[in-house]
Amino acid sequence: MAVEESEAAGVVYSRNHPFMAPVLRNVNLNGPGSAKETRHIELLLEGSGIGYECGDSLGVFPTNDVELVDLALEALGSNGEETVADAQWGTLPLRAALLRRYELNNVPPNLVKAVAERSGDARLGELALPGNQKALEAYADGRDSIDLILDHPGMRLSAQEFVACLRRMRPRLYSIASSPKANPGRAHLTVAVVRYEHRGRSRLGVASTYLAERIGEGGFAPIFLHRSKFRMPEDGAAPMIMVGPGTGVAPFRAFLQEREALGQRGDNWLFFGDQRGATDFLYGPEFEAMRDKGLLSRLSLAWSREGPRKVYVQHLMLEAGAEIWSWLERGAHFYVCGDASRMAAEVDAALRQIVRDHGGRDEDAAGEYLEAMKKVRRYQRDVY
Repeated sequence: MAVEESEAAGVVYSRNHPFMAPVLRNVNLNGPGSAKETRHIELLLEGSGIGYECGDSLGVFPTNDVELVDLALEALGSNGEETVADAQWGTLPLRAALLRRYELNNVPPNLVKAVAERSGDARLGELALPGNQKALEAYADGRDSIDLILDHPGMRLSAQEFVACLRRMRPRLYSIASSPKANPGRAHLTVAVVRYEHRGRSRLGVASTYLAERIGEGGFAPIFLHRSKFRMPEDGAAPMIMVGPGTGVAPFRAFLQEREALGQRGDNWLFFGDQRGATDFLYGPEFEAMRDKGLLSRLSLAWSREGPRKVYVQHLMLEAGAEIWSWLERGAHFYVCGDASRMAAEVDAALRQIVRDHGGRDEDAAGEYLEAMKKVRRYQRDVY
C-alpha cells in the first residue's frame, strides 16, 4: 500500500507531515448492553488536498494515554523532565517523548535484552537470544513495556536507555468507510475500541481509545492517505459479493455508497457478522434501507452469540453455496475485509469448498479457479 502525498495551498500532507483533520462526529455504533464499542468517526478533509478512492485507508498518528505515560514514569522513577535525544526528533523531555513519539503497549526485544542484562534475570536473557522468537512472543503476549519494568523493581534504566529500547510510534491504518462522491470533503472511519483487564491493570488500544476518547467532536486527528489496490469493479454492472464481519464492513459501506452515487446497477451481496443483531449490527439501518431500495440484492447476517451455536459468515456462505457459485459464474467479484488471523482463512476455505461442491472441481482445480480470479482482480482481500 503506497503513501499518498496531498498538496493544498502549497502545503504537502503525507505520513511525514500529516493533516490535522477536524473531527465532525464521534459516535458509538453499538447498542446498550453490547460487549463491544465501535466508533463511527467523521473527519473533515477540506483544505487537505486529500482525494481518496473507495478502498483506500487513512493513517492516524495516535498519542499514548496520559495515565499510561504516568505509570511508565513512576516505574522508571522519573519525573518526566529528563531530556532524551532522538536522531529523528532531536531532544525533548521524557514525558513528551513517551506521550507522542514511542510505543508503550508492546514488549520490544531490545528492552527485554536490556532488562535481562541489568537485572540478571537468566530466563529473560534466554528469551532475548536469537532463535527464541516464539518463546519471546509467548512471554510478550498480554504484557507491555511497563510490565517488564515493574516485574524487575531492583533494576534501573536511565531515561535515554529506556527510549533507546522502544519502538517509534507508528500510525494505524483504517479502511475508509465512505464514498467521496456521497460525502464530498469528508471521510468516515469505523474503529473497534480495545479495552481489557490483564495482570491487575486496564489495557487500552493506543489508537482506538485515542480516537474514541481523547479526540472528541471539535478536536483534530493527524492523518494521511494510504492508497490501496483494493478496488471496486471497473464495470458497474458486475456483481459484487462482499464479506466483512465487524469493522471489516467499512470499505463495503463505501463501495455501496459509491455504486448508489454513480447509479450503477450491478447486483450486490453483503455478508456481515458480529455477536448480536440487537446491539452489534454496525450501520444496520443503512444496510437495511439499501436492501429495501434494491441496492443490496442480498444481505446475509451471522450472529455468533445468538441461538444454540455460534454462526459466522463462512457458515452462511456454505449454506448459500449454490447461489454464490451462480454469482461467480456470471462474473461476480468476491471481496473479504477484516481479521487475517482466522476469519479470512476460514472464508477462503469456505469459498474453495463452494467451488469444489458446486463447481464440480477437485481440490487442485478449485485452487486454480480462485487463483485465476485473483489474477484478474475478481478475488480481493483487505485483511489485517
